[in-house]
Amino acid sequence: MSTLTILYAYRNREAQRVQLSLQSLQQQTTQNFEVVFVDYGSEPDFAKAVQDVVESFAFATYYYVAHPGLLWNKSKALNYGIRQTKTPFILIADVDLLFAPNAVAVFKVLTHKKTFSLFQVGYLPKSISLKEIEATPFERLTPKHTGDTFGIGLFSKDALEKVLGLDEFFHFYGSEDEDLNARLLQAGFGLFREPQTLFLHIWHSRYPQKEDLQLTKQPRLLNAQRINQEYFLRQKALQHIFPLQQQKSGVGYTLKDAAQLKKPEVSLQLPNIAAKVTHFLEVELPFYEGKVIAVHFFEDPYCNSLKYRVKKWLGKQTQPYMTMKEVNDAVLRNIIFKYRHHNYSFMVSDNLQSIDFAIDLTKKINA
Repeated sequence: MSTLTILYAYRNREAQRVQLSLQSLQQQTTQNFEVVFVDYGSEPDFAKAVQDVVESFAFATYYYVAHPGLLWNKSKALNYGIRQTKTPFILIADVDLLFAPNAVAVFKVLTHKKTFSLFQVGYLPKSISLKEIEATPFERLTPKHTGDTFGIGLFSKDALEKVLGLDEFFHFYGSEDEDLNARLLQAGFGLFREPQTLFLHIWHSRYPQKEDLQLTKQPRLLNAQRINQEYFLRQKALQHIFPLQQQKSGVGYTLKDAAQLKKPEVSLQLPNIAAKVTHFLEVELPFYEGKVIAVHFFEDPYCNSLKYRVKKWLGKQTQPYMTMKEVNDAVLRNIIFKYRHHNYSFMVSDNLQSIDFAIDLTKKINA
């Protein structure tokens, strides 16, 4: 019986990267392991392609959880995977990782109930293509540099469950792994850093923080990384072991829940007038508890009109407007701070002139 599960969290990435990672596992000197692969809300084309890849490996099981309208939340994806895992030890991996042929053999030696292990990763240069990686043995691939990582770790399932898994506050990118490690240490578990380089990381562009300044089709929140970091640092300073406002973990919404959002009991149309948007989010929305509500935020043509610009230039009293980026960020902050455990859908239109937000206030999970 296997004692180790390798856990992946995924959304809307190239299937070829997943193929390369799983192929490196197929070439392990020790084959006694399982893979749990969690697809957290990928769009249908990405989901179908990666499901075909994952299911072509006998040791891997594919799970689709959440839906495309939910924001990317690696913590929720991993918590769902932890819940599905049947082995006593879990290696949290990444779809961009290649495993050294002896990696699983080393993991088996490092499995301890009271200690978790973190690893070094060698980062491959941009110049090495996916095709070249596939054709080159692991030992002949040369990393540009090597560094410690917080996010690739070997844990006992008991340890992860003791601290209620990863904190689901963290959205988009950053700090969820550091937070988990800090809470495990606070709970009395030991940390071991493996000196061997057992992984190579396939190059990809870094999280584009500059795009957080702009409204994009893909949801982005201004200063998201800094907000995550501040939350982590405060929880660490307060010596918290458990996530805030998270009574359990590992339960996820599904495509059936997404369908429920298409049957709202209340539908509203709101222009980007600052007072209307703020009043709705901060005052009105909480009073729809027990209902499914859908809101269409749209850019009022008047805010771009010559008449409005002249009135502003002359200093005449006029209704203040929010940019659609400001509307975007106001809604996202409310989702993360207040409604992250609810079923919701957030979509920016292709022309960036409207935002559709739907939320089910009849129930919430994990809270």
